[in-house]
Amino acid sequence: MPPQPSNTNRPVQPEDLDGDAIQAGHPLFGIVWMNPDRMSGTPCFYGTRVPVQHLFDYLKAGHTLDAFLDDFPGVTREQVESYLTFPHSGQDASGASPLRS
Repeated sequence: MPPQPSNTNRPVQPEDLDGDAIQAGHPLFGIVWMNPDRMSGTPCFYGTRVPVQHLFDYLKAGHTLDAFLDDFPGVTREQVESYLTFPHSGQDASGASPLRS
């Protein structure tokens, strides 16, 4: 059984991972998923349809991490922190990091 996000309405089923670019054994497995059949392949937080880019958009706009988590309850703090500490993941699509001044 795939790892389960703690705040999802429906558990992730093995068939949900068919075609996913991030499979078991990848360091981002359980944190982010990407599938061309889900959100056109946009990287999303695992178990959700919340694009990772939304996090960067929130932070760039001056919102807090808590505000992001409140607005997207399917995403966990652990997912965000794990993603941001993963090498090169603390950048948005433009390569800019909202966490640097």
